Amino acid sequence: MRNRKKKCYLCDKEKEILYRCRYDENYLERNRIIAKWIFLCEICLKDVKKNFEKSYQYGGTWKSKKK
Repeated sequence: MRNRKKKCYLCDKEKEILYRCRYDENYLERNRIIAKWIFLCEICLKDVKKNFEKSYQYGGTWKSKKK
């Protein structure tokens, strides 16, 4: 069994489980649009789902432990 880790796109913390998603983000201070697929931890995902209900898309779950 392989054991890998990836970092959350927003908080940059290494996690064993991440959620693939995409959404549109138009903050004035950041001024960027995220149209590509990114990986988020559970905490960041909840925040994104709440703040970007209309544009949020779920794309699957990434797990570090692969068979």
